[in-house]
Amino acid sequence: MLSINKEAMKIVRKIMEAPEAIGVEVSKLSNGTTILDMGLKARGGWTAGKYYTLISLGGIGEISFEDFPIGKYNLHAVRVLVDLPMEACLGSQIAGWRLEAKKDAPIGAGPARSLSQNPDRYMQLIDYRDNYHEGVLAIQTAVPVTVETADEIARSCGLKPENLYILVANSASLTTAIQVSARIIEQTLHRLDEEGFDVNSVKLAEGFCVIPPLTTDELQAFGWINDALLYGGISTLHVEATDEAVGTVVNKLVSSACSAFGRPFLEIYEDAGRDFYDIPYDLHSPAAVQINNMATGRIFRAGEIAYDILQHSYFGE
Repeated sequence: MLSINKEAMKIVRKIMEAPEAIGVEVSKLSNGTTILDMGLKARGGWTAGKYYTLISLGGIGEISFEDFPIGKYNLHAVRVLVDLPMEACLGSQIAGWRLEAKKDAPIGAGPARSLSQNPDRYMQLIDYRDNYHEGVLAIQTAVPVTVETADEIARSCGLKPENLYILVANSASLTTAIQVSARIIEQTLHRLDEEGFDVNSVKLAEGFCVIPPLTTDELQAFGWINDALLYGGISTLHVEATDEAVGTVVNKLVSSACSAFGRPFLEIYEDAGRDFYDIPYDLHSPAAVQINNMATGRIFRAGEIAYDILQHSYFGE
């Protein structure tokens, strides 16, 4: 049986063999939980971002970097390839575990979600559950993880605290910019479910998304990384379904279908009282989506990269 925590731990151990080389700081909490700082106080970087992303995918995806020109500027993009999108994205990568009951609570992502005895709503969409003696959770946070939080995560996952590994990075880091842009596939999968399409019909997935510019301003960085998904990301899904089902849903999956389309994410976030969960659900969508129905060979597409919105958001032009 596939264990995404086992696969992710292979990458965790690779990081722990030479953390300084990739800008990672490794420490332990008093309860024995290992913290891998990949961009909070540690410098992080391209390799740290790649490893963070692969771990978030349960160790069963591939990523690479490409150029992404916007007008006279040149950024980079991340390309993601996933063979098992249910396990890698819905069972691991999606940030679905709200760790505390408050609006600015940290949200857990990564393979430890599949160990939780109280599975979040995204885990309930699939049949997969992991069973492994070690677990890895990734938390996008601007503050260190406490022993109390680590204890609660371990308890929920049925783990000894010393067998729990937590990745951390803040929004204003290259590591987070990479790993959030690499969420372009799961951004599309949860929208499929919200529109009544059976996500389990997705058999293969590809994603391509711009990596935003960097800033030390945590709030601005949070806005820019979400703009990347909304206005600079394309998701390609390979499904087995009816053409009618695909044709009915495809135009509803893209961010341009939302009434808030065109506004910077940070502005929308402020209007929602800085509560991520109060943002219109249909805004959490990719800029473009392409669906290849393998059952018939037909290809459906909707949306497009909004270069003008990205240029205004990132460069003020």
